[in-house]
Amino acid sequence: MKFLGFNVSSKLTGFSLCLMVGILLWACSGQDKKQENTLPETKICSMIFIDKSVSVNVDKGFANEKYTKIINDLVEKNIRGKGDKLIVYFIHENTAKAKVAEVISRTEMDETDGANANDSEALKTEFSLDLSREKSIFKQLVVKQLNARNASSSNENTDILASLELIDKEAARGYDVKVYYLSDMVESMKGEHRRDFHKNPPVDDAAAVGWAREDASNLKANLNNLTSVQVFVAKPFEPTASTRVNNPAVSAYWERLFAELGVSTEVEEL
Repeated sequence: MKFLGFNVSSKLTGFSLCLMVGILLWACSGQDKKQENTLPETKICSMIFIDKSVSVNVDKGFANEKYTKIINDLVEKNIRGKGDKLIVYFIHENTAKAKVAEVISRTEMDETDGANANDSEALKTEFSLDLSREKSIFKQLVVKQLNARNASSSNENTDILASLELIDKEAARGYDVKVYYLSDMVESMKGEHRRDFHKNPPVDDAAAVGWAREDASNLKANLNNLTSVQVFVAKPFEPTASTRVNNPAVSAYWERLFAELGVSTEVEEL
């Protein structure tokens, strides 16, 4: 029998074929491993919901300083390079249609394979500078929206629940979604299956948990992607605010609601 132009015995041919198959399997295995190691990391989508209803005033003082710092910190942490996204919505009577900004990072690290130490360091420095400039632009954009005023009648109601479907859609796209509510979290909407915490707030944690369970049962059928979402709440109140102003049962409502909807991590107050 001939193999690669040489006369060889069938026994040797079988050995050679096994050897070739083994080499091919090893090469494919190595290629797959290399591809696995170079798969891109999950991109972060930071969703910022800024309360523009009459119950929240961030024009100046404690709330403005607190929120500005949170915005700067989250941009610094979550924008790591190309593909990371930032979306800003206003919370008011029509939150679902109140997207005011959406930006995606375009800063990309150039390939350093084969580069000498000096060139590699120069590429890393250039990436860091470009990313820093991009972050600065993003911070200014969000702070500008923070300081924007809402003088329309939409400020008379607060539809926080409308944010849930918006969050679910981003999570369904495969993003690592981090949600930031810059709000007093006082839902204020009229209609069936709606809550108006201004007129009828939960009186204690037990009431809040009961309402959260009830509302979750009406909402969860359309919210299938919230498991890995992280939720952060930053209220505008100073630490010395009374429970009359900062009702702890309102926090209990949202904490239980997100848990009932499948969010695996606890809501974190900033």
